[in-house]
Amino acid sequence: MRRQRLIVGLCGALYVLLAVVVYLSFLKHSKPNYSRDIKFKTKGNGLSVLLITVDALRADYLSANGYPQKITPTIDGLASAGFNFTQAVTPIPKTTQSLASLITGCYPYKTGVRNLWTALLRSAVTLTEVLKNIKYQTIAVVSNHNLIPDRDLARGFDRYDYESDKREAMGTTQAVLTHLERLNSARPFFLWVHYIDPHVPYYPPEAIIQELDPDYQGRYRNNFGDSKLKIGGWAYPTDIGKEGAVFRNKLGEKVNEHVRKLYAAEVRYTDLAIRALLTQVERRFNDKVIIILTADHGESLGEHDYYYEHGDYVYNAQLRVPLIFRLPRTHKLYSEGTVNDWVSLIDVLPTTLDLLEIEVRSEHLRQIDGVSLLPYWKGGRLEARPLFSESDDSFFPEFIKRRVRHDISGRFRAVIFDGWKLIWTPFQQPGMLYELYDLESDPEELRDLYGVESARAQALEKHLQRWMSLQSELAEQSPPTQKDLEILKSLGYIK
Repeated sequence: MRRQRLIVGLCGALYVLLAVVVYLSFLKHSKPNYSRDIKFKTKGNGLSVLLITVDALRADYLSANGYPQKITPTIDGLASAGFNFTQAVTPIPKTTQSLASLITGCYPYKTGVRNLWTALLRSAVTLTEVLKNIKYQTIAVVSNHNLIPDRDLARGFDRYDYESDKREAMGTTQAVLTHLERLNSARPFFLWVHYIDPHVPYYPPEAIIQELDPDYQGRYRNNFGDSKLKIGGWAYPTDIGKEGAVFRNKLGEKVNEHVRKLYAAEVRYTDLAIRALLTQVERRFNDKVIIILTADHGESLGEHDYYYEHGDYVYNAQLRVPLIFRLPRTHKLYSEGTVNDWVSLIDVLPTTLDLLEIEVRSEHLRQIDGVSLLPYWKGGRLEARPLFSESDDSFFPEFIKRRVRHDISGRFRAVIFDGWKLIWTPFQQPGMLYELYDLESDPEELRDLYGVESARAQALEKHLQRWMSLQSELAEQSPPTQKDLEILKSLGYIK
């Protein structure tokens, strides 16, 4: 009775706080409320899968891919012991949307996840669901404020351990190790781990930044951001705000170069956390686990005058991601290699199923856009094919160059094919509709050849127009609800 009287007497503020706590508890460990029956032709070799995704990790910040300082020895070890796909791209440079494409093998217009407030369509089949249907243990440990279970990426997981950006890399690893201790060693598992740390704000351990940039003593010496606990639009230093950090950066090259070192230090810290994870995985499950490492998107660090952010454009600083598959040495296809062909995150699902020797009846996966990369393990290669990407909606439209509309129909689109890339800007005057880049000779996309290589441009235009014709361009998704707007405002995405 005393407890009842106390609850009745709680003030409104405490009641709201309690509701928030309950809601967050639900988010942290919730399960989907429906399941799917999937039919198989073959049920595989029984190997487990560890999928590691790192937020905002650029492909060129791996030492294995050319970064001059040795900041990723653990990831480099995976790359040297497996297949390192150096030219992988995301279909959209935003976390939830990109990862929805990764686990379904579909472009965003098929997953339904094209902005921060929409959930995965029920028609989309996930890798998790496939493995769950053949008795895999399925666990996710994800650290990012946008990966709440409401977006339905939790579908098929026995355990979905969600935390916001407050859980740093070592904390994420520790949470994973706790779950590993509970696994049934007689059954295979699918474990997805998402690290947040290379995303702004940059708050690496002080010892690491001193190692990477020992002589710098100026502004933002040890961190770049208002607080390591602030996220979304609030992640940037209060003295300059997001506008002064991202869109109208006046920090000067010396300061910006140091901020890039802070980003590199976050990558280094994440690599250390991954080492701690892999040490335990290899100790307990040696030669029984396929390891996949990739990222949701890259990060623009000043390219095209766009700093410490992603999603507003489709330049390769934001699109290119690491993609590494390491097989256990007992796998009949075990081999090592570096692949410089262009591939996409939509290829992860079909490739993983092939490496597991799982064949799903065609009706379940007929929507997927990705293709299996298995030929590379067999000494072959894939023919060049067009790969597509789109930008996100913009929360800061007044700062986005060349962009007229800022909803789905107004997004930048890009196609990469045979080493060339075409970017489309909708609703622009004719002379500004397209940009064309030769990615082999101009990987930084600095020389627009659209007015020079007309035949090449026309061929790419046809690919891009054909892909866009598959989408209901003007059939916009539902607008954000009031709850969505409140969340976006709390994260600093809107005012």
